[in-house]
Amino acid sequence: MLIHTRPSRFYAGKEQPKQDADFVNWWVEVNERFTCCRTTEERFKRVDAEIQALGFDFFAYASRRRVPFIQKKISIRGRYPAEWLDRYNDRGYGAIAPSIARAQDVGLAVWSDHTDLLRSEVLKEARAWNVNVGATFMMRGKNQSLHVLGVARESELISPSKAFVLKLKLRCIVELIEEYCKEVESDVPAISLTEREVEILRWIAGGKCSKSISAILNLSEHTVNFHVKSVQRKFGSSNRTLAATYAVALGLL
Repeated sequence: MLIHTRPSRFYAGKEQPKQDADFVNWWVEVNERFTCCRTTEERFKRVDAEIQALGFDFFAYASRRRVPFIQKKISIRGRYPAEWLDRYNDRGYGAIAPSIARAQDVGLAVWSDHTDLLRSEVLKEARAWNVNVGATFMMRGKNQSLHVLGVARESELISPSKAFVLKLKLRCIVELIEEYCKEVESDVPAISLTEREVEILRWIAGGKCSKSISAILNLSEHTVNFHVKSVQRKFGSSNRTLAATYAVALGLL
């Protein structure tokens, strides 16, 4: 991860170099602690410890890839009260939670900064389990995957200066989860295309049929169809247009 150390409106004078040094030291230490873990369970226990060290009682993490567009239920890992998580899942709050939608726009959505979040049904219900103050962070990772990490506690609002550092630290933690906990991602395998498959998909995305593509690439129509079927199998798609759409969504074209 590249760390850009530029002056912030939250820090001035001689405090900035110290803040930078503190952050770098924290990042190095967290990496060392994380790489000592051997299993996914150990790594999420480490995530829990790091979140608590940041001053939060609860955390929840989930990820999904951009394709397929219709995906199985997303699993949530974390340490929110079990009864609240059951209710959250049963009512399908993950698909409608306004904090997630806001985080998609701003990266880190501090709940207390947005009146609409505080008034939402989700956060009103969460208060019954002392989930009162928190923030939701979202970032795009590899292969266009989306990662969400929410943190919460009973009290003490998150100040603007602390939100600035919190956003950096949550990003670092999510990057470690993405790197070391690959099995918690969606069950969609990584997709690798040959140069010829990419070439044919580009023409499909441009609206060309197999006969036209065979003439353009000087291939037999049978060969073009062979590559098209191969691509459809890799994406698990029912037709060539959907396969091309998936490829665009993943940034493969």
